[in-house]
Amino acid sequence: MVDQHEINEISPLPLNGLEESRRALLELISGMRRTLYLYTPLVRPELYNDADVLAAIRDRVVTQPKVRFQLVLPSAREWRSACPGLARLAERLTTALLLRIPDRRELPDWPELGQAFAIADEQALLRFSDPRRLIGEYVPQSSERMKELLELFRTIWDRSQPDPDLRVLNI
Repeated sequence: MVDQHEINEISPLPLNGLEESRRALLELISGMRRTLYLYTPLVRPELYNDADVLAAIRDRVVTQPKVRFQLVLPSAREWRSACPGLARLAERLTTALLLRIPDRRELPDWPELGQAFAIADEQALLRFSDPRRLIGEYVPQSSERMKELLELFRTIWDRSQPDPDLRVLNI
């Protein structure tokens, strides 16, 4: 017999809006130990330039120097002025915070590329089916969907490149 608590543990937590999404991202970052993989087709400054989110990334790197953040984002030209904190952090943490842009010519037209997702340590998933409105789910345990998205991320990462707009900043 399955205990009701176990069912709740593996149920995705729905996210609807900035505050729920921010809390889930902070939990994901604070719980990670090695690597966070993040893909997003758009950078929402309210989330990715949030002082608490940036502090959590910085604190994670300071307390665990071998931790890595692999981010595939749109060109910095699209978000740098709205997210100066993220740009500065990337400039300072060049070995821990690795930023790339997808090479659209190398990627098929997959519907998954319209969503955003972050995976921590191959164990937890934060996924926005609608990244503009920050609607999605947080799954704090490993799942089949997380494994599929991790494979997708690896494909995207392998077909991505350093952002020429960040090279101007020596990132």
